[in-house]
Formats: sequence, structure tokens, C-alpha cells
Amino acid sequence: MTRTETDTGEIAADPALQAPAPEPLPPSRVRDALAAMDDGVGRLARVVATAGALTMLGVALVTTFDVVILRWIFNAPIPGSNEIFHTVFPTAIAAVLAAGLSARATLEIDLLGLMLKARTIAWLRAFGAVLFTVTVALIAYAIWRQTLSAFNQGKVTTIMQWRLWPWYSVITAFFVLCIPAQLMVALRASADLTRRWYVGVIVIFALGLGLSAGAVWLFLSLQTFFLMNMLTAAAALVGLLWVLMLLYVPLAAALTACATLGILGIFGPMQAINIAGAETKGLLISLDLAVVPFFLMMGGFAVQSGMSRDIYAFAQAIFAPFRGGLALATIGGSAGFGALTGSSVATVATIGSVAYPEMERRGYSPKLAAGAITSGGTLGQLLPPSTVAVVYALLVEQSIGAIYIAMLIPALMTVIFYMIAIGLTVTLVPSAAPRGEAWNGREIVTSGLRSLPVVVMFLLVFGGIFFGICTATEAAGLGAVIAFAILVLRGGLKGGGFWKVMAETTRSTSMIYFLIIGALITTFLFSATGLSTAMTDAIAGLNAPGWVIVVMLCAGYILLGFILDSMAIMMITASLTAGIVGAYGYDPIWWAVIMVVVVEIGVMTPPFGLNLFMLKSVAPKLPLSQLYAGVMPFLVADLIKLALLIGFPMLILWLPGFL
Repeated sequence: MTRTETDTGEIAADPALQAPAPEPLPPSRVRDALAAMDDGVGRLARVVATAGALTMLGVALVTTFDVVILRWIFNAPIPGSNEIFHTVFPTAIAAVLAAGLSARATLEIDLLGLMLKARTIAWLRAFGAVLFTVTVALIAYAIWRQTLSAFNQGKVTTIMQWRLWPWYSVITAFFVLCIPAQLMVALRASADLTRRWYVGVIVIFALGLGLSAGAVWLFLSLQTFFLMNMLTAAAALVGLLWVLMLLYVPLAAALTACATLGILGIFGPMQAINIAGAETKGLLISLDLAVVPFFLMMGGFAVQSGMSRDIYAFAQAIFAPFRGGLALATIGGSAGFGALTGSSVATVATIGSVAYPEMERRGYSPKLAAGAITSGGTLGQLLPPSTVAVVYALLVEQSIGAIYIAMLIPALMTVIFYMIAIGLTVTLVPSAAPRGEAWNGREIVTSGLRSLPVVVMFLLVFGGIFFGICTATEAAGLGAVIAFAILVLRGGLKGGGFWKVMAETTRSTSMIYFLIIGALITTFLFSATGLSTAMTDAIAGLNAPGWVIVVMLCAGYILLGFILDSMAIMMITASLTAGIVGAYGYDPIWWAVIMVVVVEIGVMTPPFGLNLFMLKSVAPKLPLSQLYAGVMPFLVADLIKLALLIGFPMLILWLPGFL
């Protein structure tokens, strides 16, 4: 399963199924000193990240003023507004990266937790932290070379004529700050391995740095072989990638290290550095990826202001008269929450913590409660603003706005099919849910009025994209500003709510950007070695109909969903499978939605679906047997929906056709 590690120790799995934590070590002055140094670097990184997050919010405000006031009303947009994104915004993004590393915001693959001892896993994680430190240093050096290139070539922006090298210098400084931030993570993890702190540090750093240097030497020595056998080298690197992931190396480090080694072995060291720098710079200045931090802010502000609770309360009021009304409300509330946050696991955790105790109190069957919450969580990625859709769009070079619009009908189908599953369940087994209650008109009006800001925000953001009034990035900035305004009007700035959202945005943004840096370098390697083309040709050689290939890929993705979350799957496979289905004439926008659908089916499929374990952590007394049984009607609904989406592609492509 995938493990997202943060400073709060949140794990997207059932803690009861994890290996026990290692026994605490005796007090040590050195360990205390390392902890103090780690805290000092973390405080500095958080100050820098706060400035970066505030700058991102400022850019969103400027964008909203530009789009809403100057462009819509006066038809006089700010000259050179894109250049603000190409200078100010990348600097703000770079500013938050170190804080994410200090907060341990990494994505790991935790498949061996039940087979390895806790102490062994601790050693592996320390080794992975050292490798991550090496890759961070590599990226920082690559960005520094991009800065030197901009300085030597005298690069300037087109309209404002701003010199680029000062901006790149600041970005480089922020990446350099990432080195001590991740180094402290590695040092503390290594020092905690043995009673004598220096033993763990020496062994882990000697192993990590030695293997890194050895790998570089080996790939340089075999450069001629790699040039003559690029496909073999690429396939071997894919195998190495999986080995590193299984050994608890953070996914971002594994992707970056394997891809860079491959490019080094084929094109040489300087070319590897230049490609890493160019891909990182291109990512930072990407207007498309800016939707991620903006939507993260929008979701954070929306949750902090209570809009997510308002949606759930409104859904409860609407479905009150129906048997199983609370389960129906859970699906509706999950759809609304997913439209705010774009996170499957977060939807299960948030809705589940509220809905499960309430359904349990009212006499709902544990099976029905578990099934509704677990399946409803998948709407977090099936509805815009889905982060995995953004990743797909970047890796496959498709329109984020088009993918978001294409997801609307499948998401609506999901809601309808899940509600039908609930209706059939309570019809066949009336004891699964109590009778409904009479509508309370006052409650409907009150909760509806409180939910109105959510509806308005959703219509403005995604209506703007659909009608071509603004780009996806501009719409995301508008959504962040609207959610912030609602937070202010509701008094949500009190009690540190604003800074909590900034911290969460920082952690998530840092993790996602480091992941995509690795994914982009990996995509370049696949393209340069011809691996994508070779896989496409090999599958075409099967002489199977296109729909058979699609079904085979879908089955594979459902299986991957057992052990990986949607973000990890998208990072590793999107560029490869998009080429395969494209060779059969399928639209890449259609495949983007199909990929998200099948991956989300995987995360709720027994026995290892991630959403199942997240709900188990929220409701620890819920037996796994009832949890597994509860999702079955919803899985059947999902498979029927998937068959319809494959058989009738226009269900996905109809709305994007209006763009």
C-alpha cells in the first residue's frame, strides 16, 4: 500500500496492520542536538514557505482582479500577466519545497510492512532518506546551471524585459535550502537506528553515498553498452525503480534517481544534469501545474470555513425521507467534499469520521455504512479538481480544463449508480437502514442557504473553464480567492485556521512537485530510449482488438490500485499507457478519465484497497469482513459504469466537444 508520511504521522492505511514502531532509544546529547538542528532548519523553512504561500495567494488575487475586473468588465487585461507566472510564481513554489521535506511530506510504497521487522523498515527508510538527499542535491545543482545559462545568455522576459537570472538565483537558493532540510531527515533517521548514534549514521551514509557513486561509475563505464541496448537499459531501470520503491525509497527519489542514471548512461553526465535542470525549470514555470496549489488552497479554505460540513448537512436534509437517507447523503456529501478537495483518502477520512458514528447511532447496517463511505471517497478524484488528472495532463500534454469537463458526466453517473446501489440494498434488506423521516422545510432552507457559496464557487470556477472565459489556472486562482473570502467572512481567520491551510498547502505542494520532477525526467527517458514505442509495438503485435487491450489495461490498473494510490500509479504509468491506447485510436482525454475511474475502483476493492484501510482507521471496531462485504454492491455499480464508459466513449467526450 502507499504511505504518505507527514509531520503528523498520517498514514493512508490501517495502523493496526502496520509493523510495530521500534523501541525507543536511550537519551543522547547528539540526538538532542540533531533534533534541535532539525527544528531550526524546519523553522527557517517554514518562514520561507509561509512567504511563498502568501505570494501564491497574492498571485491568485492579482489573477482574479485581472480576469474578473480588467478582462471581463473593462476588456483591458494586465500587460505581461503571464510573465508574473513565469517569474514570481515559480519563486513562490520553490519557497515551499524545503518546508515539505522538513515536514516529512513524502510518498512511499509500503508493501512489506507485514513481512519485515520494524527495525528493518527503519533502516530501509533511513537509506531512502539518504538517497532522497542525493537527488535533492542533484536537482539544486541542475537548477544552478540553469541560472548560469540564463545569466550568460542575458535572457529577459518578452514584455516586461525583466532579467531572468535574478529570479532563477532565488529559486536556486530555495533549492539549496532543501538540501539541509532533507539532510536533517536522513541524519535523524540514521542516528535513531542504533544505541550508538554514529554507527547508524556511518553505515547508512556510507551505504547510500557509496551505492550512489558506484551506480554513477557503473553507468558511465557501460555507456557504450547502453547506447547499443537502450531498450534493455530502460527495462532494467524500470525494474530498479520497483526495487527501490519496495525498499521504502520515497517515490520522488526513486523516479529521479533511476531516470537520471539512465540519461547519464546514454547521454553522459552533463546532459543528465542539463535535462534534470530543464525539466525542473519547465515544471516550475508551467501555468498548467499552478492549478494544484491554487486548488489545494481552495479546498483548505473551504474545509476550514465549514463549507464541507454545510454540504453534508444539506444532503442530509434533502434525503431525510428516504430509507437509507443518511447513506444517500453520504454519497452526496462526498461528491461535494470531493469537488472541494480533489482527494479520495481525505474524503473517506473526513466524511467517514462524521458519517459512520451517526449511521451507527441510527441503526444502519455496518455493511451499508462502510460501503457508502468507502465508495463515496472515490468521488474525491473523479470530480474536479482532481490532482491525478492534472498529473496526467502534464505527462501526456493534454488540456487540464478539457479533462476536468470530461470528468463531469462520469462523476454524475457514479453518484447515480451508487445511489441506485443503496436503494437496491435497502429494498432487498430493509433492516440495513431505518425508515426515513419527514422533510424539515426549515432545515432544508437553512442548510441550502449555507451551502449556496459552495454552489456559486463551483459554478464560477468550472463554468469559467467550460465557457472559455478563463483558463484552468485562472479558474483555480479564482476559486482560491473566493474560498479565502468566504473564510474571512465567516471569521475563519481566528484560531490559526489560515496558517493551518497554508501549512497543509505547503506540504502537499512540496510532495507533488518533487514527484512530478521525477516523473517528467522518467518520461523523457522512456521517450529517448524508445521504450514507449516498443511497448506500443509489442502490444500491437498481439493483433487483439482495441477494446480487448483497453480491458486488459483496466484490469491491470484495478490490481495496481490494491497497492498504490492514484498519484503513484499515474506518475509511473501514464505516459506509457497513453501511448498504447493512442496507437489504437482512442482519445487521450477519454483515456485520462478511464484511468482515474479504474484506479479509484482499485482503491476500494478488497482485500487491499487503500480507502478500505482509511475507513478502518476511522472506525477501528468495524470488522474487515463487513467492510469487504459492504463495498461489493458499489463495486458492481462501478464495473457497470466502466463498461458503459468503454462502450460509449461519448459519455466522456461529449462535454469537452463544446470547448
